[in-house]
Amino acid sequence: MFEQMEDFSIRLGKALLSLSEQTVRPAEAGLAFNAFNYLRADRQSFRERSVASLGIELAHALRLFENNHKPEALRDDRDQSPATFDEMENKVLLGNIAQSLEHDVAEELGALNFRIGWLFGRAEIASAENPFRPQVFVQALHQGWSAIDPKIASNKIMLRLLGPECFLPLAAILQKLNTELIERGVLPDLSEAYRQKKSQIRIGMPASSAAAYGARQNKVRDWLLSGMKKKQGASADEAEDLNVPDLFAPGGAGENWSPNTISVKVGPRLFSHLASLQQRLNEMDVAGAANAIPQSAGTLRRVKEQVPPGSLTQIDENTIELLAKIFDFLFLQPDIPGEMKSLIGKLQIPLLKAALMDKKFFIKEDHPARLLIDKLARASVSWELGKGHDDPLYEMIERIVARIQREFDQQTGLFNDAASQLDAFLEVDEKSAATAIAEPIALALREEKIRRAQEAARTEVAQRIDTGEVAGFLEVFLETQWIRILTLAFSVREQKPDVPAKALRAMDDLIWSVKPKTSAEERKHLINRLPAILSMTNAWLNAIKWNEPERAVFFSRLAERHAALVRIHTELSPRHQVEAAVNVAQRASERRMKKQQRGQQVSRDEFACRLDDLKIGEWLCFARNNGSSVQCRLAWISPQRSRFIFTSRQGRDPVTFTSEELAQSLRDGRAGLLALESMVDRALAAALDDAG
Repeated sequence: MFEQMEDFSIRLGKALLSLSEQTVRPAEAGLAFNAFNYLRADRQSFRERSVASLGIELAHALRLFENNHKPEALRDDRDQSPATFDEMENKVLLGNIAQSLEHDVAEELGALNFRIGWLFGRAEIASAENPFRPQVFVQALHQGWSAIDPKIASNKIMLRLLGPECFLPLAAILQKLNTELIERGVLPDLSEAYRQKKSQIRIGMPASSAAAYGARQNKVRDWLLSGMKKKQGASADEAEDLNVPDLFAPGGAGENWSPNTISVKVGPRLFSHLASLQQRLNEMDVAGAANAIPQSAGTLRRVKEQVPPGSLTQIDENTIELLAKIFDFLFLQPDIPGEMKSLIGKLQIPLLKAALMDKKFFIKEDHPARLLIDKLARASVSWELGKGHDDPLYEMIERIVARIQREFDQQTGLFNDAASQLDAFLEVDEKSAATAIAEPIALALREEKIRRAQEAARTEVAQRIDTGEVAGFLEVFLETQWIRILTLAFSVREQKPDVPAKALRAMDDLIWSVKPKTSAEERKHLINRLPAILSMTNAWLNAIKWNEPERAVFFSRLAERHAALVRIHTELSPRHQVEAAVNVAQRASERRMKKQQRGQQVSRDEFACRLDDLKIGEWLCFARNNGSSVQCRLAWISPQRSRFIFTSRQGRDPVTFTSEELAQSLRDGRAGLLALESMVDRALAAALDDAG
């Protein structure tokens, strides 16, 4: 663990120094540089404190798990004094970071959930119950850092950098735990159903069903109505007299609400204030001053402090906070570049207006405003950092944000127009990328064609050898040279469909020629056919240009075998025939056992199975040898899914992986799928889950 902590502290130091040099905010640069100096001066203490804290946190988490997460059952000597605001804010931040890390290790953590649950005689446990969940590691590092630098501001700077690319190798750690449990006989082979479940339901993503939709709607309703009774000053009995309307009713509904109805309409003073604030922010953006606004949901939360008194209902306040939670989640996403977060963050007020007008923003996945935010977040990872603000994508997103800021009032169709504009732009890039990778695709197709031919060749040879009737020296020849011949034959099958059959017939004739000949008629038949068989064998060997000395050795042994077969003039006795049949059966049995062992060795693990779910357009992050990382788009998958081509957004710098190479990169933690599916939905799920 100390070695992993050493590597982590080095990465963290580099990230702090890089942030101090690249950020445009002087205060942030100073904090990051000071934090870097603290770490450089006291790295050993940070490692030791963090490892010690991790031991304490894991022990506590294990005790909680063993007691079914009932803290009152433990004699916990932790400080029970009321938490300060900063401590509460830190807790939220730590939870959001852990959520991000949890998505990155979903596969390993999910498998561990099954195995730990089975070990303790329970059904699959939730990730929040797992003693080895990412939050335990995050909390330990937070405590280790606080020991060397107690300043809250620098602590937050450090926490912001704890993304998957900088953090401890959690995937490898959890995989090691899975391996240890497997070696002890705990669920060595998780079922295919489990793998399908994990590929279909990702962390933070609810199942798309009517039941899930209804549950989400109820959770959102409870959130938006929370605190209503207290705000109204009603007792539990009086609360029943309050008429809470359908928060998700179409616009215009509710005209006949009773006098006790709690209004969900947006008041004119609130809307006027938001319109004025939106205009001021737009003017700041035009003047270039908006770039100094921090990456936070502070813009939304300040609305509650700055609106005219009495303008906000409790539902309005809850709507603002829930939307702020969504932006909190967005700003913590490590895969979205910082400057792109700043651009998207400028849409806080327009989105607030959209959410206030239509609460379906929180429950409809196809709400226009939600779709736009999701598309912007997904597109932002393809920004080519080397081009900076000159990248056409950055310019396009900047124009879209400026247009929404400038024009949005109450027409949600504007979000649809902006999303269509972005889709059209990205479609042009995709077409350009398809043209750019034409040559790598052609090469990959040729390689896959040869691979298919090799597999077909191996199958045909194996079928003959597995009978146990092929002589040992001929078996070696077939598995080395004739596989090459059949590979060549199968590779030209489309142009010359009769060639594979000829190569197979020549192989079968050669095998027949060295089988025992038990009658004079069979020996005579061999003598008559032998010249043609040898001539055809030589012709095929010439086709693959096998001119090694081993060729002469092979034909010498072949001639000896043929001569021996021709010289035998006595019929085999029944006993000898039985012995020969037994030898053939034994060799066939040995071949089958070896084949089964090979099949067990090459069985597909969970990382190879992940490749089945990859789709064109998904983005992966790859670690480079120099410690940096690069994000690439999956641009093409071969028909047999044996080749994967990754490129930049516009098709530059294409890289081809075989399925084995890509699975190994996932296995080693040098590649990982970026979490780009419905950012708003994941953020909303995290916020509602935190609320209980």
